[in-house]
Amino acid sequence: MKSALLATVIAVSLSGCIINVNGANAGPLNHQKKQLQIDAKQIDTLVAETAAGDLNIQGVAGLTQIMVTADIYTYGDIESNLSLKQSGSKAKLVADFDSNISFKRSPYIDLTIQVPSNMMLDIDDGSGDIEIKGVMADIKLDDGSGDVWIKGGKNLNIQDGSGSVQINNTTGKLTLEDGSGSINLKEIGGDTYIDDGSGDLNVANVNGTVVIDDGSGDINVENTLGLSIIESGSGDLSIDNINGSVSMD
Repeated sequence: MKSALLATVIAVSLSGCIINVNGANAGPLNHQKKQLQIDAKQIDTLVAETAAGDLNIQGVAGLTQIMVTADIYTYGDIESNLSLKQSGSKAKLVADFDSNISFKRSPYIDLTIQVPSNMMLDIDDGSGDIEIKGVMADIKLDDGSGDVWIKGGKNLNIQDGSGSVQINNTTGKLTLEDGSGSINLKEIGGDTYIDDGSGDLNVANVNGTVVIDDGSGDINVENTLGLSIIESGSGDLSIDNINGSVSMD
C-alpha cells in the first residue's frame, strides 16, 4: 500500500515539470538516419524550426522536390521530433527534441536539405554551423549560435547570436544583426545594414550604401556606394574607395 502511494505521489509531482536527463549515465549517443521529401511544385517557401545540429541547405536549379536527410544523434529512449509538411504555399520542417526535457548531454540532428534554387527560406535555428549555397531567393535566418556561411541569396535578413558570419554573392539587400563573432561580407548586391556587437568586421564590394552600428572590433570597408557609421565603438577603422557620401557620428 505504501509503495503504491509513493508511486502515485512521484507521478503527480512530475506532472507538468521539466525532466532533467543526466547524460553522463545515459550511455553512448546512438545514430539514426532518416530521409523526408515533399513535392515542391506548389511551394514557394521552406519554413524550418531546427534545434541543435549542423544545417546544410543546397539550392538546386530545376529540382521539384524538397529533400531532407537527417542524421539523428541521441541516447536512451529520447525520441526526436522530425516532420516535413505542406501548409498552403509553404513547407514546414521541424527537427528537434521534447522541449520538456532538459539535457545535460545534448542530442542533436545534422540536416542536409536540397530545395529548388528559387525557393525562399525562413529558418529558426538553435545551435550548430549553418551553410547555405545555391539559393537565389530571399533568406530569413534567426540563429542562436554557431558559424554561418551563405553564398547566394537575394534579400537577406539575418539575426545571429554568436559565431562567425560569412556572406557573399547576394543579389539584393542585406540586414544583419550579430551578437559576437567576426563578420566577412563580400559581393553584396544591395544596401547593407549591420548591427554588430563584437568582433572584426570586413565589408567589400557592395552595390549599395552601407550602414554600420558597431560595438567593438576592427572595421574594414572598401568599394561601396556610400558609408554611414552610426557607432564604431572600439577598434581600428579602415575605409577605401567609397563611391558616395561618407558620414561618421
